Amino acid sequence: MMVLIGTRNSNIKNGTILNEKCPKCETESTLYFSIYRRYTHITLIPLFPTGKSVYIKCSHCKENFNYEDLPKNIQLKLRNVKLDRSIWMFLGSIILALFIIFIINNYFDKKDETNVLIKSPIEGDIYNLKFSNGYYSTMHIDKVTRDSVYVTQNDYNAYMPYEVDEIDKPENYTDRKANYSKKDILDLHQKEEIFSITRK
Repeated sequence: MMVLIGTRNSNIKNGTILNEKCPKCETESTLYFSIYRRYTHITLIPLFPTGKSVYIKCSHCKENFNYEDLPKNIQLKLRNVKLDRSIWMFLGSIILALFIIFIINNYFDKKDETNVLIKSPIEGDIYNLKFSNGYYSTMHIDKVTRDSVYVTQNDYNAYMPYEVDEIDKPENYTDRKANYSKKDILDLHQKEEIFSITRK
């Protein structure tokens, strides 16, 4: 999916400046204003507002005015225009913050669960591994005795930790057998070489 980052303008307020004359034709209460708020977006999902623009036009003489060119009293009235809160412009930031919180909580929940499961290995557990060369893989526990854990290692490696689920298939565990003492297993976890455990 293509990710697009950019800025857009949204019209948030329109109205007429009452009891003030047009600087050009001097007709009263004919200055029409439009206020736009600029926001940054990612794939059209707003992240946060970044600025504001004001457009002024006289409905009588059709002249357009820049905010800076208006008399101070008209500028003051425009500054005092009450604007609705544009909470929706923070939607993307809110979603992103919630997603980060979810990822962090999920990480610590999994870490806590792994700390418990590593102390009581059982047949059928899948140990998710991180190798020193940066690759990831899995091993399947075949048998557990009083002091030892017998495993079959996965024939395949993954590039990213979340990809280990894709290679965790019965046909990928063939003849790469190994056995560890329970202390070895705890040491591997302490070194974060066993980074999570799947117990089905």
